[in-house]
Amino acid sequence: MKQEKPMCWCCVWRDITGPDNDPTLGCGHTSAQIRRRFEGSSTAEYCKEYLEDDPELKLKIDRITRETLMKNIHQLVVTDGHYAAAEAIVDYFNPERYDTPQEISCDDFYFIAQVNWGGNEGIYLDCYAVGRIRPDGPQKDWHLGTYKTLETSLTAMQTLGALGGALTYYAREYIWKNNALFLSEQELRARKLKETQRAIQKEDQK
Repeated sequence: MKQEKPMCWCCVWRDITGPDNDPTLGCGHTSAQIRRRFEGSSTAEYCKEYLEDDPELKLKIDRITRETLMKNIHQLVVTDGHYAAAEAIVDYFNPERYDTPQEISCDDFYFIAQVNWGGNEGIYLDCYAVGRIRPDGPQKDWHLGTYKTLETSLTAMQTLGALGGALTYYAREYIWKNNALFLSEQELRARKLKETQRAIQKEDQK
């Protein structure tokens, strides 16, 4: 039986402990419905924010692609003066343009850069987003871009290794500073609702 005000803690607790399609949740949802809606999240906070959602809320969502993410991280390295040594030996830098999906719509990943020998020649530095880039997508290594040099010396290997370290450092900085680009729609709605509620409370206090 549905209640006038949903029991969010009960809702989430039954999602964790109850049967797969339990119809007795305090909010009237079944466990399976909650699990799908909250994309695997089992926190009362998300449950409560969803149940108190405002259907009239207008939300503008900005997204970023894997190609653009790689280009932006690369540009941070260049701008701060950490690309000159690699630039002298790199034959090409290719951000990922063709693999799908391109758009990133969640932040459940971390950046890595791997240096290795090329299959036929030279040295490669490959960059990946490891984890999920979409809330409903698989966990895997998502290719972001590649640097290649035809050189094969220890110095060249160390130079690309240093570039990989700089890219990893600036990737974290970029994602932190632009985290709204990587949040799911549900998380963005929850954030917007909080901002709207705070604005209303301030107005009421005047």
